[in-house]
Amino acid sequence: MRYISTSEACWRIFQFDLHYRDPAVERLPFHLENEQQVIFPDSTDLDKIVTREGSKSTKFTQWMEANKIYELGKELTYAEFPTKFVWKRETKCWQKRKRDYAIGRIYYAHPASGERHYLRMLLNTKKGCTSFEDIRTIDGVPHPTYKSACQALGFLDDDTEWIDCINEASSWASGAQLRQLFTTILSHCEVTNPKILWDSTWEALCEDMQYKRRIILNIPTLQLTNTQKQAYGLIEIEKLMRQVGKSLKEYTEIELPNAAELDELGNRLINEEVNYDMEKLKDEHKTILNNLNQDQKKAFDKIMESVNKGLGKQIFVEGYSGTGKTYLWKALTTKLRSEGKIVLAVASCGIAALLLQGGRTAHSRFRIPLNITEESTCEIKQGSHLAELLKKTSLILWDGAPMANKHCFEALDKSLRDILRFTNENSDEKPFGGMTIILGGDFRQILPVITKGRREQIVNATIKRSYLWKHFEIFELTQNMRLKCLSDDPIQKQKVAEFAEWILQIGDGKTASDEGEDWIKIPKDLLLQKGENRKELIVESIYPNLLQKYRERDYLEERAILCPRNDTVKEINDHIMSQIQGDEVTYLSLDTVCKATTNTNIMMNMQPTEFLNTLTSPGIPDHELKLKVGLPVMLLE
Repeated sequence: MRYISTSEACWRIFQFDLHYRDPAVERLPFHLENEQQVIFPDSTDLDKIVTREGSKSTKFTQWMEANKIYELGKELTYAEFPTKFVWKRETKCWQKRKRDYAIGRIYYAHPASGERHYLRMLLNTKKGCTSFEDIRTIDGVPHPTYKSACQALGFLDDDTEWIDCINEASSWASGAQLRQLFTTILSHCEVTNPKILWDSTWEALCEDMQYKRRIILNIPTLQLTNTQKQAYGLIEIEKLMRQVGKSLKEYTEIELPNAAELDELGNRLINEEVNYDMEKLKDEHKTILNNLNQDQKKAFDKIMESVNKGLGKQIFVEGYSGTGKTYLWKALTTKLRSEGKIVLAVASCGIAALLLQGGRTAHSRFRIPLNITEESTCEIKQGSHLAELLKKTSLILWDGAPMANKHCFEALDKSLRDILRFTNENSDEKPFGGMTIILGGDFRQILPVITKGRREQIVNATIKRSYLWKHFEIFELTQNMRLKCLSDDPIQKQKVAEFAEWILQIGDGKTASDEGEDWIKIPKDLLLQKGENRKELIVESIYPNLLQKYRERDYLEERAILCPRNDTVKEINDHIMSQIQGDEVTYLSLDTVCKATTNTNIMMNMQPTEFLNTLTSPGIPDHELKLKVGLPVMLLE
């Protein structure tokens, strides 16, 4: 509270001096290079302000010009200059003072104002400067910034107190609170080196970034690299900085993530493909690598050479069932993923994809059209998340390739040539855009399905008849690795080896009988003898002593009866069910039309419910499910 008396009011009315200043204090403005403060009323034309005479001449710039003329100025700092010189507003120049004297005072600059603060520090010590570069020159060495010049003079202390402040708070504060503290220190305190402050505290500041991304992306096992954690932490700090009217861009020492990296961090597809435990994969790869045979090791080295050197080769690994193709795929994926590289493992069918870690069907991963034609391409847009994933991919591994139509590979080839044109030089002239592609499979097995197609049409639809096949290098796996997993019984090994060789000869067409190439001879030990009850004979031969052992898990896991038709499966299941003692319980499926469906009444009248309950469709369970206590049940997802 302030009380103004009548005497003070009269003193003001008569305009008497309220205070005296002796000597006079002259406030000296200053500005950065190519920057100066200009004051003008709102009604002034901006063009006139820019072109008016003397607008570029200020006390500060003319101080440097005066130092070029007067020897006396070379002995004075900017703050000391008014003691010997006087500023003439009319001519906008400094002249030697003839009488009296004044004290100079430079406008205050807060430490958070950056270069302006460090310039003020230099002006209090540097004498006789004739240019901005002269101010930044220390012992004959020009420095790029005023801050580095202050560091050369030893004016700046280290940031130990700020680092200790954040580290001490990290023992009790949350990540959000620590980032708020970091923002406050950076914005309002005298931080000498923001980069050292960030490098010394980023682990505490970004400790919760991985947890937050797991929640946002709904990936509970997401693993972020240190670079990704730092990028997310800097994003959160930048948001806080903008709330106080500042930005991390003002601190050039701290490297901000670029736009491409930010987009990549939000790419769920990329996050899924790098979400692996690298240390665990390294240990697993060492074990796998030691067990590779000579053929597998040769193919492995060639593929790794193509990936590491960016050769973009196309390799086809051919081998019949049991030669260790899947084991080779595992060696490749564990090696590359343990190094943080992306491997897209796909297969032509869903069952084969289940054998690959992170595997998916090729149609699902690359969005290959189901109705494939010669002109088809993958439905991948440039700039989409899938396109960005392909740009980051080091290797594409496609198992069961002989089963896919050649147009599927050609569609992927066209798409990769287009997508990788910004990543690989001359990608449009290279097969698959210059990416390393590994195909695997056995042409003895299932070939592409051509509806009502003849033999020559089916063969013509394979990858071997594509224009891409000439680019592939072939590696053959010939050693049956499954024989190594058998017991030491030489008789059993001999039988399995003979069976494997017989299967291989069938694939090579070497077992044709005299009746024609479509007929083969099956060894007698693989055939069941004829009997009156075929179902009972099959069950007894595959499941001996069933009634005594059907509750044993190992007994059931080692045996299976494969049937070509669903109705045959039902016959055998019903036969086995009838032999097992116990009460039979029947469960019925829901047989009403979903009420959310439009035109419900019309749908119900189209087919009677009794008829619909008799249908048995592949992939859909039957209407009736009969069970007994103790019977095993297999659940398929």
